[in-house]
Amino acid sequence: MIPITCDKKSSVPIYRQIVRQVKDAVESGEVGEEDQLPTTRALAQVLGVNRLTVGRAYADLAKAGFISAHVGRGTFVAPRPAEPRRPSAKPGGATQETPAPRLPWRPLFTRSSDRAVEAGLPYAALGAAGPGVISFASLFPDSALFPTEPFRRALDEVIRREGHRILGYGHPAGHAPLREMISASLRQRGMNVSSEEIVITNGSQQGIDLVARALLDPGDVVLVENPTYTGAVQVFRSCGAELVGVPVDEEGAIVSLMEEAVSRHRPKLIYLMPNFQNPTSETMSLRRRRALIEMAASRRLAILEDDFGGDLRFEGPDLPSLKALDRSGCVIYLSTFAKKLLPGLRIGWIAAPTEMAERLTGLKKIADYSTSLLLQAALYEFCRRGDMERHLVHVLDKYRGRRDAMMSAMKRSFPAQASWSRPHGGLVVWVTLPAGVDADEVAAESESRKVLVGRGDLFYLDGGQGHNLRLTFSQVSEREIHRGIRILGDIIKRRIKARRAGPKVSSAESLPLI
Repeated sequence: MIPITCDKKSSVPIYRQIVRQVKDAVESGEVGEEDQLPTTRALAQVLGVNRLTVGRAYADLAKAGFISAHVGRGTFVAPRPAEPRRPSAKPGGATQETPAPRLPWRPLFTRSSDRAVEAGLPYAALGAAGPGVISFASLFPDSALFPTEPFRRALDEVIRREGHRILGYGHPAGHAPLREMISASLRQRGMNVSSEEIVITNGSQQGIDLVARALLDPGDVVLVENPTYTGAVQVFRSCGAELVGVPVDEEGAIVSLMEEAVSRHRPKLIYLMPNFQNPTSETMSLRRRRALIEMAASRRLAILEDDFGGDLRFEGPDLPSLKALDRSGCVIYLSTFAKKLLPGLRIGWIAAPTEMAERLTGLKKIADYSTSLLLQAALYEFCRRGDMERHLVHVLDKYRGRRDAMMSAMKRSFPAQASWSRPHGGLVVWVTLPAGVDADEVAAESESRKVLVGRGDLFYLDGGQGHNLRLTFSQVSEREIHRGIRILGDIIKRRIKARRAGPKVSSAESLPLI
């Protein structure tokens, strides 16, 4: 990540400062060929300069051959010309040829893949933080809580018992005992689902992708909560779908506004997370769940219900899923073992009406034929032994303690003008910053102090209002939570004071170049 900065007190014109920094980054190899630059509008906004200034810098860089612009696609680091080399003699008298120029891949990428990748989270939110860093950004379970030894014993037992049979290809729909176990569990929760209606996937992300490929053609409309899970946004946009966002409040997606959107846009699919919604952590009320199911049945609309964290409930009664309330066969239910168990297994599942399950199985066969049979069998053995129930009791106690620690720390360290959700489950807290405090600025300063947060605008279809943060508590200890929240509180309070004192232009704001 190479920052572009500007020093407004310098005698060097700002556009030349930009040119010099990009040239240095390219020549030093800090950025590679075909890496994308921010738009002139985005860079100008962050640096607090005129857009024409950035445009002039980009024009000079393009003239010098450092960058190239593609209409409708963006501005990229240009491929560097190969150094001219004289033929040199090799042993035996042969001459050494000049290397062939590299193929420029970036212009060959499809626009749909551009839209998909651009909608994703930054890498800081996708993996583990470095040493000394407190990460409230990554929605991953804590690896220190993984039941490594119990799962290893289940894996050993499967290999001992099944031998070579378990090391072959499995059925595209999934391992039959695991599918039966999942369907039995869903029936206990009021969902009338047979094992033939279960399709095992490589995580919930593949499940979303399979449903999108089965239902969406370019130009189809999908209704989503706004804000929402960026991984789903990526999938839907890669299919060429148009997304329409519906606001979320403390009762979940606002169904009355969803009904208006249905009348106006005639969507083909509704995607939502009724339990512990990502990123707001809110849970849809039973009243709204029933209203949504009634609307979908009357309008003949398909619903994709993403229950990625429904098992991670700390308190309060379990509400019936949309699938359990569904009597017209309009709900496709999606879940995963990633958040509650082991994300590295990459095992999720879909429960869908028979016709849909058959289509999803066919698409799954095309995509990767099947999910690992060995891991499915080991997971089934792990659950059969009761290890899953014991694991959930353990992790729920830990995550509940971390949720409570975050609530306590924010009450003590955050200013009164800030507000936040109190999730009954899941792994995130949604923060609304005081008026006039910019989430991007808070995130940038907190990162400089080794505290990573999730910028709320990344989860909105339209970029939001820049006043939200998503804080996860799954990968941090209670001690780290108190320390990190104290740092965030200090930053927010200082920015409130700065706003009251009047606008103050920073002389060196930064923006990631790649």
